[in-house]
Amino acid sequence: MDKKHGGKRPGSGRKPVNPQLKKVPIGIKLPQWLVDWSGSQDKSRAELIEEALIEKHGLAPPSVEKE
Repeated sequence: MDKKHGGKRPGSGRKPVNPQLKKVPIGIKLPQWLVDWSGSQDKSRAELIEEALIEKHGLAPPSVEKE
């Protein structure tokens, strides 16, 4: 009997992320007005904070080799 469903298949599943680029959950405290404003935006709070930090401090993600 030849099964055509179930089980692991080549190329399936989420691709691994380089550990330096993996997002890590952290807890932060922000003023209520900032929480209210960020909640009304189209982007997530994480995206807003990441973009602001990159712009303000001239940061760039580390260059990593593709695996």
